[in-house]
Amino acid sequence: MDEQKSFNGETLKNLELLNKQVSELITVQRKAVSGYDYLNANELAQLLGESIKTIYARVHNRQIPFYKPGGKILLFKLEEILDWIKSGRHSSIDELKQIV
Repeated sequence: MDEQKSFNGETLKNLELLNKQVSELITVQRKAVSGYDYLNANELAQLLGESIKTIYARVHNRQIPFYKPGGKILLFKLEEILDWIKSGRHSSIDELKQIV
C-alpha cells in the first residue's frame, strides 16, 4: 500500500512538472505565432530544451545573439534565434555524398 502511495505521489509530481513545461512551451509558441518578437531567458531555455544556466553561459561567451536594453533585462529576438539555430545545421551523409 505504501508503495502505491509513493508511486502515485511521484507520478503526480511528474505530471505537474510536465504540465508546467507544456504550459511554458505553449506560451512561447503563442508568442511566435502572434508575431511577438522577443523572448526572455526562461522562455528561450524552454524553447531550446536547455537549462537557464546554459543560456546565461552562451550569453557570457557571446555564442548567441541577445539584447540587454537598459543593461538589465536580457532579451532574445525570436527571428535571430531561429537564424542562429539554422546556422548550426550539419549536412546529412547523402548531402555530403552529392557534393563529392
